[in-house]
Amino acid sequence: TASAAAAARDPFDGVVGTSPAIREAVARARLLAPARAPILLLGETGVGKELFARGLHAAGNEGRGPFVALNCAGLSRDLLASELFGYADGAFTGARRGGAAGKIEAAQGGTLFLDEIGEMPLDLQGHLLRALEQGEIYRVGETQPRKVQFRLISATNRELRDEVAAGRFRMDLYYRVAVTSVRIPALRDRPQDIEPLAEHYLRLFAEQRRAGPQALSPEARAALRAYRWPGNVRELRNVMESIGLVTMDEVVAWSDLPEEIRATGAPPPEGRAEPLSAAGHGDLRGAEAEAIRTAVRGEAGNLTRAARRLGIAKSTLYAKIRALGLSDEVLSVRGGTRGPRGGP
Repeated sequence: TASAAAAARDPFDGVVGTSPAIREAVARARLLAPARAPILLLGETGVGKELFARGLHAAGNEGRGPFVALNCAGLSRDLLASELFGYADGAFTGARRGGAAGKIEAAQGGTLFLDEIGEMPLDLQGHLLRALEQGEIYRVGETQPRKVQFRLISATNRELRDEVAAGRFRMDLYYRVAVTSVRIPALRDRPQDIEPLAEHYLRLFAEQRRAGPQALSPEARAALRAYRWPGNVRELRNVMESIGLVTMDEVVAWSDLPEEIRATGAPPPEGRAEPLSAAGHGDLRGAEAEAIRTAVRGEAGNLTRAARRLGIAKSTLYAKIRALGLSDEVLSVRGGTRGPRGGP
């Protein structure tokens, strides 16, 4: 049944990669999952801390309860307080009639994931500490405590020890939330995982669009490996989603990548035809046509490789072939095989 399949699914199957660094992080998370002790996830922005938090929740005893997430960054002190602890009827202007439960109450019997916990104001840190040590909270505007039971998983891209030393994070709360920790590596520290991750997201977004699969050209792979990925896995995911939306070709070429990645990655191989952007000092149409003829003949009619050789997307090559009236010439080189959408 579907429920049995869900139960048998690996809680960490969303973590893609076989590098020693990511395998070590997953192994440590599996080891810690059954315990109820708070866990602190460490790592740069975009490394996948919430993915690990969800895996810890699903693999632990809290998997039967709710998973509730709250990002502490970017919220005002008052909004964060009401989001975290809830509020009473009439606690402030615009408060919902009858009040509202906060994220801690919503996580009753399950897991509360606090992302960027280092951004929490000092006074709210004391209230969170009370919830962890006493198992009770006060909604904003209330004087009677409410009992709560939840497991805390928190995350930060800061070094909380430094924040404690600077007086921005309570030492007692630090030792409470960091009973144990898992450090998630940056993508640049696990370069062998870049290609599998890129292919994973290409497949995922193709399935969502109900489109055919896409593959990465050797030049695109080299460029992805060479890039430093300051935004980590989140940035890679966004790049692959963007490529899937604008590139319909079966092969993702070097020219399909964002400019910042092409700038640090490997260019198309030497010996390719002159790029169309540089072709021709006189008759531009004639120069473009000749460059296309050379590339198509040089690649024995393979338009994917010809486009790569020219440094353009294959869809751009199709459009130029039609515009320049080269369809019959290209068709003859390809031995009569017609391309997609009725084109060459």
